[in-house]
Amino acid sequence: MKELRSDTEICDIRQVNKTLASRKTCSQEQLKHLYTRANIVEQNLGPWAVRWYVNACFQKLQLGCRDDEHSTSLELLKDSEKIYLEQCLSTFISSMSTETQPSLDDAFLSPKTRRLIDFLLEEQKLDFSGLIFVQTRAEVAVLSQLLSTHPQVKDFYTISTFVGASNTANRKANISEIIDVRSQVDTLDDLRFGRRNLVVTTNALEEGIDVPACNMVICFDKPANLKSVIQRRGRARQSKSTFAIMLADDEDPSVATSWKQLEEHMRQLYQDDMRRLQKLDESEGDDEGDQVFVVEKTGAKLFGSDAVSHLYHFCATLPTRQYSNPAPVFSFEDESKGMIPQMLRSKVILPISVDVSVRVSRSQFAWATEKAAKRDAAFQAYMQLYDAGLISDNLLPIRAYEEAIEQAKTEVEKIASLIKVKGQINPWHLVARQWQGIESLSGVRSFDVLLRWDGKDATTIMQMLVPCFLPAIPQITIFWDAYTTFEVTIQPSILQFSRSTHMGSAIQSTMLLLSSVFRSRIATGKTDFVAFFIPLEAKDQIRWAQQLAGAITGSKLNQVDVSALSLFKLGLIRDVTQNGVPYILRGFQNGNLRPGDAKFRSADAEDNEPGLFLQVSRFPKRTDFLHPVHTLEQKEAKRTYTTLLRPEDCEIDKLPVSYAYFAAIVPAFLHRVGVRMAAAHLCDTLLAPVQFQNLDLVVTAITASAAQEPSNYQRQEYLGDSILKFLTSLTLMSEHLRWHEGILSRAKDHIVSNASLARAALAVGLDSFIQTKAFTGSKWRPLYVSDLLDAPAGEPRELSTKTLADVIEALIGAAAIDGGFKKAIAILKLCLPRVPWGGVEERNQTLFSSAQQASIIYPHEFSQLEELVGYTFNVTSLPLEALTDSSFIGSNASTSYDRLEFLGDVCLDIIVSTTSFKHEPPVPTHGLHLIRTAVVNANFLAFLCLTLSIFVPRKNITTASKHDIQVSETSVPKHIWSFLRHASPSIRKAQQDCKNRYEELRTPILESLEHGSYIPWALLARVDAPKFFSDIIESVIGAMYIDSHGSLAACEAFLEKLGIMRYLRRLLQGGVALYHPKEELGQLADTERVRYEVFKEDEGDDREKRLGCKIFVGEREVVKVGDGVSVLEVETRGAEEAVRALKGERGGSIF
Repeated sequence: MKELRSDTEICDIRQVNKTLASRKTCSQEQLKHLYTRANIVEQNLGPWAVRWYVNACFQKLQLGCRDDEHSTSLELLKDSEKIYLEQCLSTFISSMSTETQPSLDDAFLSPKTRRLIDFLLEEQKLDFSGLIFVQTRAEVAVLSQLLSTHPQVKDFYTISTFVGASNTANRKANISEIIDVRSQVDTLDDLRFGRRNLVVTTNALEEGIDVPACNMVICFDKPANLKSVIQRRGRARQSKSTFAIMLADDEDPSVATSWKQLEEHMRQLYQDDMRRLQKLDESEGDDEGDQVFVVEKTGAKLFGSDAVSHLYHFCATLPTRQYSNPAPVFSFEDESKGMIPQMLRSKVILPISVDVSVRVSRSQFAWATEKAAKRDAAFQAYMQLYDAGLISDNLLPIRAYEEAIEQAKTEVEKIASLIKVKGQINPWHLVARQWQGIESLSGVRSFDVLLRWDGKDATTIMQMLVPCFLPAIPQITIFWDAYTTFEVTIQPSILQFSRSTHMGSAIQSTMLLLSSVFRSRIATGKTDFVAFFIPLEAKDQIRWAQQLAGAITGSKLNQVDVSALSLFKLGLIRDVTQNGVPYILRGFQNGNLRPGDAKFRSADAEDNEPGLFLQVSRFPKRTDFLHPVHTLEQKEAKRTYTTLLRPEDCEIDKLPVSYAYFAAIVPAFLHRVGVRMAAAHLCDTLLAPVQFQNLDLVVTAITASAAQEPSNYQRQEYLGDSILKFLTSLTLMSEHLRWHEGILSRAKDHIVSNASLARAALAVGLDSFIQTKAFTGSKWRPLYVSDLLDAPAGEPRELSTKTLADVIEALIGAAAIDGGFKKAIAILKLCLPRVPWGGVEERNQTLFSSAQQASIIYPHEFSQLEELVGYTFNVTSLPLEALTDSSFIGSNASTSYDRLEFLGDVCLDIIVSTTSFKHEPPVPTHGLHLIRTAVVNANFLAFLCLTLSIFVPRKNITTASKHDIQVSETSVPKHIWSFLRHASPSIRKAQQDCKNRYEELRTPILESLEHGSYIPWALLARVDAPKFFSDIIESVIGAMYIDSHGSLAACEAFLEKLGIMRYLRRLLQGGVALYHPKEELGQLADTERVRYEVFKEDEGDDREKRLGCKIFVGEREVVKVGDGVSVLEVETRGAEEAVRALKGERGGSIF
C-alpha cells in the first residue's frame, strides 16, 4: 500500500480505498494465514507449541530478508513486503518476550499432546516403527520438534517429517510454511532401514507413495472419511500392529462403529462385482480360445491371454530414451452405437521407434470388455511384428542378426582372451617341397644380392639360387653396428648363371660362404641347402671354392711386403690361441710395443720382442642386424679397442672378408624374404579372390608389433576398424529396413566384436600367417631341405583374440587402400560369409528407395533447416525423421531418428578416420585413436549442435493505443536443436537449461578449441548436454548420406560447416595435448592406483544438487574439487587439477 500511495503515476485513489476496506493485500493475507495456523497449533498442541511456531516463522522471515540462499520459499514476496512483515512480527515477538516463557511440562501442553506422549511411552519397544497423521503442515513441524525435544521421549524416538511436495513449485510464498521439503528426500529410506523410527506426516502418506510397513499408526485427529481410515490402517502392515485414533472426550465414539459397518458393506459390494467380472471373463475366455498361433518350426505358441505381456516385453527391449515411455498405448472404440450389450474394439500404438508399417494394430473382433479387446489388439500386434521379422521363431524379440548367429555368438563369447593357434608358417617349407626331384640347376631361379655400403655404389657379391619365383623384396637396411649401415637389394638376375653350373659347385660355394661365420652351426654331412649362393664374379665356381677354401698360417705374413696387401681381400683373422676367435684385420704395426699401444694378445705373456703385429678388431658378436643397436650396445661399441696379434698366433682365411660380411647377414635377409613369401602365399591362397596388387599392404596387415618389423598392422587396423563398422551398419540397415536401432546395434556389436572376428580368423586359417616372432638371429641355423620336409608346420602358440581380430581389420584396411570398398567387401565375404555383404552402391539405393516411400508433409519451417545445414534434401521425409524424438506424438512422422543416428555415427567415424589416416606426415597409431576420440565424442558434438544456428526474421507487434498497431521486424537466432520434434515438457526444459550452461561456457570453450594447447574436456563435460544434442548431429549426417545416394563428400561438407573438419586439421597438425585428463593422470601415477571419490556437497541449492570429487593417487589425496554438475564433469575436472598438481610437483609442463 505504501508503494501504491507513493507512486503518483499509477496511484488510483479508488483502488487504494477499496483495498484498504477489504484488507486484501499480500502482507495482510500472509498475517491472516499465520494467525490461522497459529490458532490451530495452540488448540491442538498447547502454548509451548504456538510460541515455538511463531518464533520459527519469524526466524525464517529474517533469513529470507537477509540471505538469498534462504529466500527461495519467499521469492514471490517483494522486499518491501518482507520488511513490513518482519516489522509486524518483530513487534509481536517483542511483546511475547515480556511474558513468562513456557516450558515442556504438562502445564504448557494440550491434554491431547500429553495423552499422545503417554501413549508413546506405553508403546516403546525395540522394533518400533510408526506414523503419526496430523491435519496441517504447521502441526507436522511443531509436533516433530516437540517430540524431538521432550525429555520423556526424545531419547527413544528418532523423529522425521513428511509433507506433500507435488505442488511445491506452484505453492505461493507463505511465511507460515517452515518445513523444507528438500530435507525429506531420505525420510522413507531412513524409516525403512531403521535410522528413524517415527514419522510425523499429513495425509500425504495415505496413498500413492511406497511406505515401509509399520507396527504403529496414530491418527492425531479424527480421519476425514472412511477412505482415509482404510488407507491409514493399511500402513500398519506388520504383524501385531496397532492402529490408534485419538478422539476428544466430547466426540462421539460410535463413529468408529459406523466406519466398520460401512467398510463391511463396501467389501460385500466389491465381492459381488468381482463375481460378475469373473463370470464375464470366463465367458470371454471361451471365445478367446481360438486365438492361438503356433510356429511349426519350433513349436512355440502364442495365446491371446499372453499377448499383452508379450507385447509389453517387446516394447521393453526397444532402445531406452530418457524422455520417452516405451510402453504400448491402447485405446478403445465403442461399436455398439448405443445398443446393449456394449461392444468394443481396441487399437494399440507402439512407440515411434518401431517401423511405421507395424506400429498400429487393431483388434480383429469386437468384445464386451476392454480387457478382451485389449488382448485381441495385442495378439494382432504381436502377429504383425512376427510377420515383419521383429519376433523370432521362438516368439521372442529378436536380439541378434539371426538365430544361427545368435548361437554362434554364444560360442564365440566362450573364447578365452588367450587361445592356442597354429604355429607361424615357415614359407621355406614351401621352397623345400619345390626342391624335391631337382638334381641340377637348369630350372632354378637366380637373384642378385646387392649391397650398398655407407651410401657407396651398389656392389654385387653373390647370386641366390632358389627353385621358385620370389615376390618383390623391398630394400633391406642392415644395422652393422652403432655407426655403420648398409642396404641390401634382392632382385632377379639380369645375367643368368651359366647352365653348365652343376649342383656340386653351388653346394661348395654355399658351404664355403656359410662356414666363414657359422662354422660351428653347419650340420655334418648335410648339403641340401634350401637356398644356394654362388659368386657372380667367378666364372668357374668349383675352382673358386677350391682356391678359397681353408686358411694360411699368419707367419707367412713375415715373408711378404704387407704394405702392398689389400686388407679387404684378406680373410678373417683367427686367433689360434683362443680357439679360432675371428677378427677383422685393420692394419699392420712393426717394431716394439709402445706405451699407449692397443691391447696386445700373445700365447706367451712375457713376449715383448720387436716384430710385425696385426692390428685387428673383433668380428661382431651380434646376430640381429635388422634392428638398430640398443643404447647399451652403443656404449659397448664405444669401448671397442684394437687388438695386436703376432702373425704366428693367427690363421688367415683365404675367403676375402667381404664374403664373411655377406655370410653374417644371410640370416637377416632370408628372414625378410620369408616374411614376403608368407604374405605372397596368403595372397595366392586364402586371399586369392581379393586380388591384392600391393603386397606391402598384406605384409603390414599380418605383422604384429611383437615381430619388430619395419611396419606392423596397427595403422591399417585403425582404418579397417572404421571401414568394418561402416560397411556392417550399412549392410544391416539396408537388409533389414524394419529393424529398430536396438536390434541393429546388437547385431553390429556382435559382428565387429573381437570374439567374432577372432573366430573368423581361425575358421579361414589366417592364424598361421600372423607374424609375431621377432628376428634375433641368435639361434639361426642353415636351412636344409630335409629338415624342412621332416619338420612339423610349426609348434602351436598362444595369441590373444584381439590380435586375431586386429589382423582381420588390418586386412580390411589394406584391401580398402588397395581397391576401395569393393576389395574391403571381398575380405568380409571371405571372413564373415554368414553376413549378406553387397555392393555399397546397391545398399545406398535400397535405403534411398525406402525413404522415398514415406508419405510425409514437409513443414515450411524446415526450409530454414536446409539453409542451416547447407544441404537441400531430395527426400523430405529424411530431415523430418532425423529431427523426430522418440517422445513425439503425431501422424506426420515415419519413425524416430534412432536408425539415422545409428548410420550417421559410422559415417562420421569413417570420415574422421580416413582423413586422419591420410594425413602427411603420418600420425602415430595411438595419436590417431586419441584424435578420433576427441572429435567424435558426444560432448564435443553436442557443443557444436548448440553452436550451429542462423538468423531468421521475426515480426514484433506493439500496440500504442486501440487504433495504433505497429509491426516491426528483427532477426533472431534459430538453432538446429530447436527443430527437434518431441512431445515432452522435460525435453523443452532440458534444452533451455543446457542453453543457459552453454552460453556461460561458450567463450572459454571456443577460445580453447581455436587457440588452446589442450582439449577442453572438463568445460565440454560441464555443459552437461543431454544425449539428444549429439544424436541430432549424427542423425542429420545419416539423413544426408541416404539422400545423397551415399555421398560421404556431402556429409563431410556438413562437418566442415559444423567446424569438425577444421578442428580435426588443427589436431592433426600437432601442438595440442590429446590425452584425456583421466588417461594422463593414470600415466603420471605409473604403478600407483588412481581413485575417484564422488560425493554430494552439503552446500548449495538442493534443486540443483552439486557434486564434489576427491582424487587419490595411491593413498595420498592429491586434489579435491567441488561444484560439479555431473559425475563425468567433476571427475574430469578433478583429473585436470590432479595432473596440474603432479606436474607442478615434478617440474614438468602443465600441458
